[in-house]
Amino acid sequence: MTERPVLGRPLVISLKVRPFFCERASCRRRTFAEQVLDLSERYRRHSVGLRRWMQDIATFLGGRPGERLCRTLHLPTGRTHLLSLLATPSVPGQAPRLLGVDEFAFRKGWRYGSALVDVEAGRVVDVLADRTAATFAAWLREHPGAEIICRDRASAYSSAAREAAPGAQEIADRRHLLNNLSSAVEKTCHQHRSCLRKHAEAERDSEPLRIINPLPLPALPPTKIAVRTVDRYSDIHRLLRQGCSVSAIARRLHRKTVRRFRDTDLDDLLASARHGRPQGVLEP
Repeated sequence: MTERPVLGRPLVISLKVRPFFCERASCRRRTFAEQVLDLSERYRRHSVGLRRWMQDIATFLGGRPGERLCRTLHLPTGRTHLLSLLATPSVPGQAPRLLGVDEFAFRKGWRYGSALVDVEAGRVVDVLADRTAATFAAWLREHPGAEIICRDRASAYSSAAREAAPGAQEIADRRHLLNNLSSAVEKTCHQHRSCLRKHAEAERDSEPLRIINPLPLPALPPTKIAVRTVDRYSDIHRLLRQGCSVSAIARRLHRKTVRRFRDTDLDDLLASARHGRPQGVLEP
């Protein structure tokens, strides 16, 4: 029987137990093996303590990462055995009072599921195979009792809650609220960057005595389109310095794009990229 390693070395216990025999003819089990408390279990090659170790590793790390850690700790096991130690938790018959629902990716971009969480207890209640409204509504019908449903802005979860739990109150969690707010503020600041700079310069010129050391506007994180504009500008001008013609560069990019990046200053390109984006639903 394999036990937990001692001082970094593998440990194997040679255990001898007594066999027992049942004399009752109606008993299906004729022989019994003696078990040592907190050490051995039936049909196990690992001790109870080592099995608990591997269950914890499989819970927190999963298959392949858990196998690499076990190899470092001198625990003889593989990823398949680690995953087999994971037991499916029991799903309560009634939904928690404060139910949280959000999507997650089984495989990003291909397949998504839904995680149901007891927000007050801080534990996962169940996992759904997809993120459709029909699946979530069916789960709510089978597990009534949710008074508050905490969700993101996905319309599927909202329609499922209205259909299967009309009496439950729908709320948005703090993370999605702050994420949506920060994205809207960052987008607005990028669109009105020039206006903010002009306003700051106007205040500095109009009140020179009150502003002794005017602070510059903080640098905002670059957007994806700004990063793409800078990279494309650098690539085009690097090829032009190497002697490449516009036609040669245009085989990679559009001819108008090459000429515009060749004849236009980088600051003007960045300003055009910021102001040329759609305003979005927050414009009204």
